[in-house]
Amino acid sequence: MEKPCCSHKRHNSGAAPSPVLMDHSTITNLAESAFPEPLYGNVTWQTLLSRPDTLTDSMCAGLATCPPEGFLALHQHTQAEIYYILSGTGSVEINGKRHAVSGGSILWIPGDAVHGVFCGPGETLRWLYVFPEARFEDIVYRFQEPIKSKL
Repeated sequence: MEKPCCSHKRHNSGAAPSPVLMDHSTITNLAESAFPEPLYGNVTWQTLLSRPDTLTDSMCAGLATCPPEGFLALHQHTQAEIYYILSGTGSVEINGKRHAVSGGSILWIPGDAVHGVFCGPGETLRWLYVFPEARFEDIVYRFQEPIKSKL
């Protein structure tokens, strides 16, 4: 099942790339997004860098949050992805193998690898994610069937 992750309003899409700096206040005030179907998980995210909203040309990035007992269902996408764990503890499953993660962990997830995120009770997991695409909306999530949390 293919689902684009989010949509953006279009503006200034033809402009040349330009350095971007976001301060803490700007990031804190960014809108949160979530998947429309609860079966995909209850992770929320804030898109930090993505064309056309930022004048970036080869990467997009954002912050994701998984609440206690939450999950991001097993899925895959063509692009490789990096997770840098900012805080909390949980596990990330990549191609059938579970990896315990906590603040300071980094993961590189190959393109088309089946992966998902899982949190236990009492922990919120926050991470920075990065894709090698200019626009986050070009990341097409292909969720596994059946979709479920596997804590």
